[in-house]
Amino acid sequence: MYVIKYSKMVANWIYDERILYVLAFASHIAEFFKRGSPNNLNMGKRICIGIFVLVTFVVSSFAQADRPSSVDNPNKIIVTNTLPLAPATTPTPRPTQPVIVVGQPQSSQAANLSYKGLSFSQIKAKIAEAKRSMQTRPLTTAMTEPLSFTTIVRIAYYDLRDKKIDYIVITKDAFLTPDSPTSTVSSSGRLMTIQTIRANGVNTPLVIRDDRGQQQLPLLIQYPVEKGGRYIETAYYVSTHPGLVTPEVVSAGRYYVHNVIEIARAQLRSKGYSIQPKVADIAERLATVEHVDHFRFRTEFQPNIYNDIFTLYALNEGQTYRYSVSSAGAGGMVQMIPSTYRMVRSQYPNAALMPDFVEGMRNHVNATQAMLLYMQMTWNDLIASPTVYGAVQSGLATQDQLMAAGYNSNPAKLAGFINRGGENWTALIPRETKIYLQIYSSLERSVSMAPRKQ
Repeated sequence: MYVIKYSKMVANWIYDERILYVLAFASHIAEFFKRGSPNNLNMGKRICIGIFVLVTFVVSSFAQADRPSSVDNPNKIIVTNTLPLAPATTPTPRPTQPVIVVGQPQSSQAANLSYKGLSFSQIKAKIAEAKRSMQTRPLTTAMTEPLSFTTIVRIAYYDLRDKKIDYIVITKDAFLTPDSPTSTVSSSGRLMTIQTIRANGVNTPLVIRDDRGQQQLPLLIQYPVEKGGRYIETAYYVSTHPGLVTPEVVSAGRYYVHNVIEIARAQLRSKGYSIQPKVADIAERLATVEHVDHFRFRTEFQPNIYNDIFTLYALNEGQTYRYSVSSAGAGGMVQMIPSTYRMVRSQYPNAALMPDFVEGMRNHVNATQAMLLYMQMTWNDLIASPTVYGAVQSGLATQDQLMAAGYNSNPAKLAGFINRGGENWTALIPRETKIYLQIYSSLERSVSMAPRKQ
């Protein structure tokens, strides 16, 4: 009877060979007392019950010892951020306002968000896995024509059917040709079709479909960067491929920009330079405004563009806009031109900005320090002008308008525009700066941001 009572419990433990020794010992004791008197038999039953209780306790201990912890669990994804942390004395809270409101697209909402699929941490983990594989495995292609490695692009994508990362290779010409589907075979032998949405070098979004027309999830681009026909480096970059732009990713991108601003402010403060909260707020918006394509702004639903930019910041972090150089030579996250950077370094030697312009712009915290110093200096000069001061006090101009216009064009000319144009002073600024202010205003309406208090 006692054996039947505990048989199910024992069956659940029998997988552990350590328990077999305990059970064998109990069996020998039971057999010994079975051969004796009834009193001995009753005593044997009591001893067996005690042994089974002991087994229960021991097995529970074994189970606790053998159970993997959350740290050892291979299914738990841990994503690290390469961004340096701000000093403990200057906390950087996450933005309190959401990027969007879930629901049907309205005037202030984006329409390019994906509400299903992988989480932000899963996307980051798969991008990291794809990059490791690309950097360690040689580039292979089934193309028959002779090709230089500088003329082909490798794309990592997540196969939603097979639940694994796969790779495809196409020519750079096909990669940079929008609205022209290209067929190729993946590393696993699947026939895939690639179509470019917008051609923009490393930052080229794609749509990838399998032979049944099912859309896959592009992850990472391996792109050979050339300058003047000469190979420079191999870029590993994530663009705004459909499916990657999720509310969680967009929020992470906003936090990244906010955190970079706060780290730069803290480092400048430690060197004796104070940046006003309002200046930092405007700089945070300009880090997005600077990267809005004017053609897209005129022709597309504008909140979608801002989400694309935040997605780039979230998934590329310190590499975001590394390869972005304007016709005027402005580069990187803050799009500062070389002459302005040299001036800022000369004016603020204690800031110890990086000597090399290219590397200084590619380093987000260094570039943001230069941006903040320049903007604070610009605002100090502007508000010292009686004309500008009067315009701000009377409401003819706002600090946001003046600093945004001054960052995009020559701030020294703004007082003259106000003197001549009065309340219509913005009609006198350069055409590009007019669009710049329109973008800034649109961003304010579309993306809420809690102002800094200190």
